[in-house]
Amino acid sequence: MQKAIYLKCKKCDLALQTSLENAKEMKCPHCGIPSEISPSDHMLSSGLVDSCASCGHENLYVQKDFNRTLGLTIVIAGILLSLLFFYRNEPFHAMLTLLGMAVIDGVIYMMVSDVTVCYVCHTIYRGFTRNPNHSPFELALLERYGGRTPRR
Repeated sequence: MQKAIYLKCKKCDLALQTSLENAKEMKCPHCGIPSEISPSDHMLSSGLVDSCASCGHENLYVQKDFNRTLGLTIVIAGILLSLLFFYRNEPFHAMLTLLGMAVIDGVIYMMVSDVTVCYVCHTIYRGFTRNPNHSPFELALLERYGGRTPRR
């Protein structure tokens, strides 16, 4: 998998993407504002994210790279299908449906890779080696760095 950096334009919030090999100053195609990307020497040599190439911050977290909308769609479909079975007075099939959805969710969870995300600017790093110093998301750290604005 190619190493890619996903960030937002600082003016218009347009999603921008670049590869690690091409990481440099980018101009937003929408508003023309430059976004400087400065990967550390360690990131360039080892493929390990140690600091944010967009804002320079060193506090990053790791999460699964899974589309939340798709995940919610799978869960809602399982619930609706099980409710249909409950309505038809077939509790065994309803429970089997919920169990099946849980198994599907678990398999997908195991197959999906991790991404590294910056707490401050929410830049996403895909395809990089996981840094053992980065832990899963912690709400207290996010609030310390100004809270979360939704990604577009």
